[in-house]
Formats: sequence, C-alpha cells, structure tokens
Amino acid sequence: MRGTNALLARRDFLKTVGLATGGMALSKSVLADPAMAATGNGMAQAETPKRDVGKQPLFEKDRPDWEIRFTDVSNSVLSVMPGESTKTFYDPLIKREVKWELDVYCPACTVFNGRLYCVDRCWGEDNQWRMGLAWSDDGLHFTRSAKPVLYAKPEDTFLGSLRDIKDASVSYGDSRIYGDENGTLYLFFNFCRYQPPKKTMQELAVATSRDMEHWTVHGRAFAKRAEKDADVIPGRKTPRFWPGIVTRLEGGRLVPARINGKYWMYLGNVEPQFSDGYVATSQNMLDWEIYRDAQGQPVKMLALRPGYFDSNWIDPVAAVLREDGILLIYNGVNADPKKGGDPRRQPLTHYPAQALFDKNDPTRLLERSESPFKGGDKELEKLPRVLWSAPLYEAWSLVPFKNELLLYWNNVYGRRSVGLWKAPIPDSMKNGLVGK
Repeated sequence: MRGTNALLARRDFLKTVGLATGGMALSKSVLADPAMAATGNGMAQAETPKRDVGKQPLFEKDRPDWEIRFTDVSNSVLSVMPGESTKTFYDPLIKREVKWELDVYCPACTVFNGRLYCVDRCWGEDNQWRMGLAWSDDGLHFTRSAKPVLYAKPEDTFLGSLRDIKDASVSYGDSRIYGDENGTLYLFFNFCRYQPPKKTMQELAVATSRDMEHWTVHGRAFAKRAEKDADVIPGRKTPRFWPGIVTRLEGGRLVPARINGKYWMYLGNVEPQFSDGYVATSQNMLDWEIYRDAQGQPVKMLALRPGYFDSNWIDPVAAVLREDGILLIYNGVNADPKKGGDPRRQPLTHYPAQALFDKNDPTRLLERSESPFKGGDKELEKLPRVLWSAPLYEAWSLVPFKNELLLYWNNVYGRRSVGLWKAPIPDSMKNGLVGK
C-alpha cells in the first residue's frame, strides 16, 4: 500500500539526515513527518534539509489510502452562497443603521433539525464583520437571515476598550460551529477591531445557542488562563487562533468527542514563530487551556515543512474520529521561497491537506499529505483575484449531510466566494466511535 511505502521512504530519509541511528526507536509520528524529531509527543523539531521539490508532484492524483477523496460539485459554480445585498440593521454599538451584508464567506456549517445551517461571516460598509445565518435543504442553495444573529453589543464586557470605539463596530468572524449530544450549539469565533493595513489583534471567543438564532456569548475561550490571547502562549505577539475541535459522527452530525476524558482542539496561528500551531483541551467546551508536556512546554500541532506547500503556517479546519485515527483537514500556506517556501508556488497560497493522528493520543502524528488534495484549477485561476494576492483554495467547514461529507471552501476568483467539495462518508467514521 502507498502509505506503507511512504513510511519506509521516510525511514530511509531520517537515517540519511542522522535522525535514526543505531538502535534508536523512532515513533511512527516521526516517520510520518521528516520535519519532526519526536520526543514522545512531537514537541522537539529538527532542522530539515530542503527537499528536491522538482521531483515531487504539485498535486498528486494517486492519493494515499487513508485520505478522504473530495470531488468538485461543479466547476461552473463560483459561489454556492453569493451574499451581496443592501440589507441594513441598527448596530447598537455604534448606534446607527449599517449595510451589514455586502459580502458573505467563511460559512461555519452544522446540521440542525435535519436541515443544513451555517453561521457566515458578513462584510459591512464600516469594514467590519458580523455573523449572519443561512440555511439550505440541498447544500447548494441558501436562504439568508434579514439581520445578523451575532454582533458586538454594548453589554459585552469581554470586548473591553473595543466598546469605546464609535466610528466602526467590532468584527466577529472566522468561526467554527459544533453541536453536542444534548442539543447545545457552540460557536467559536475571533473578534477584533479590523483596521487594515494595520495588524489586527484578534481574540478567540465562544458562544452557545439552542436554536441557531439566539446566541449567548460566554467571552474568551482562554479567559481563565490569561487576560489576553497574546499571553496564552508566552512570546506570542499577534493573536489569531483558528480552532479545529476533535469530533465524532453521531446521528448524522459531527459532535465534540471526549478522548481520555477531555475535549481536544487543534489550534492554528499565523505568527511565524508559532505558526505550526498548538493543541488545547477543555472539560466543558467553554474554558480551554494549552496542552503541555511533562516539562510544562506547549505541545505543537504540526511542524512547518521547508520546501512544501505548508511552509508558512497551518490552519486546522476539521478533525474527525475514525477507526484508524483522527483525521485532520487543514490548510497549508506557502512561505516566500527565500524563506523556505516551495519555489513553484506563490507566497501565501492556501491549499487543503490532511493529516492522521492517533485516536487515543491526539498529539501523535501518524500520516500527513505530501501534496494538497485540491488546487491548480487553471480555468478558475484565469479570473481576476479579489482580496488575496495568491491562489486561495481555503477549506473552511466540513459537515455531513444526506450521506455525504460537504466541505465548503473560500476562493477569490472573480469575487470573494464560497465553493463546495464533497465525498462519501467513509465507513470508518460510521461505526459509533465514542471518545473515552
């Protein structure tokens, strides 16, 4: 099998660079990622020689057996949820009417009462984001709410000094949604005052709902660990967390899974020093802490890979328990070739990939994509790009619906828009896996 051959090839590679010598026992985690020299949890990382990219395919057609194989719903569909509108609502924070839905993207999807729902990120005339609600019976055609369902309010004390800025509201966006076995919906989102081209200090918050429409914001996910996200991990300067919580398939929905008595979150970040991400845990889905090793050091998620498509930063999208492990869908972002990026790709290109972790140890990496599973659509890339400087195939939300896995993704071809990939639900996800 292809995966076995890949492991043997990586074993030879590690011997070549001196990471496997004598009788040293190497974990499968190390063998699966030549950029990592494991110390039991993948914490320590070794400097990896830049690979000969000319001998590697940009996009493998022969995908490894453990990956999910997604197909395009339709190459002619630029956006499955075009969002341009002139809808207005009264924003209580800035005390005026605003056009809040000039653009729609980043849909966070779930199944609720048998229908597909999503909380989407909407761009307003004041250059801030608010969260709208959309629903669909087929996954392709959406109806959208008349007003946003989640936005900044004067009584939101967790916003701090952001409540005092009157010329524009506070942005809520970059969300992920999860529904548990008891019917509670959890929405994780970043909030900030968006001020391009300045760096935006974003914080990760969590809200809950029972009906998709009325939300209670509980504040920052790491509020009990630090006063601001910049202090959650020592040394961070530019907070921006993307969460991917480990789930399992139950009753046609992806619900948060407990492993070893905890909920687990893969956590991405764009800051160069910390852009390979971290792992966090929680007992209640509301209060989170960074997972640390026996020495008290934060455990990292995935090492960046010089010369690969994921050489700049890692963005986790969705993590699902299967019989063979935890499948993580993530976006890899290419670095400048002068700083270790793949020279055949533009800097800041976003491509989707997959990784497989041990189902009993979410920090132990087993397998990882050698190339993106989507991208390189020549016809699509003939269109002018909007917003982003490089090709964008940004996987965003995974949802099971009508016996298929739907994966919504953001692109910037012609306009900011949302595409759709789909795949059959693997049998390995259907067998009633329950976290310990």
